[in-house]
Amino acid sequence: MRKLQIYVDKYGPLAGPKLYHALQSQAAHAGVSARLRRKIESIRARQVRPMPLFGETGHGPVPETELIEVG
Repeated sequence: MRKLQIYVDKYGPLAGPKLYHALQSQAAHAGVSARLRRKIESIRARQVRPMPLFGETGHGPVPETELIEVG
């Protein structure tokens, strides 16, 4: 963890605290962005299965022998 006093000693009493807070803020923003990016990727990775329409069984079309002729 960065220490404020190190920045004050290195960059002076005016620039040290400003630089320290700017870098801390940037690191916090990067952490939030990374968490959001992981969350979005996990949502995208989920596969939503489509619901079958009209009671489809997945067996294909009805054979002609099962059709009833009206007439």
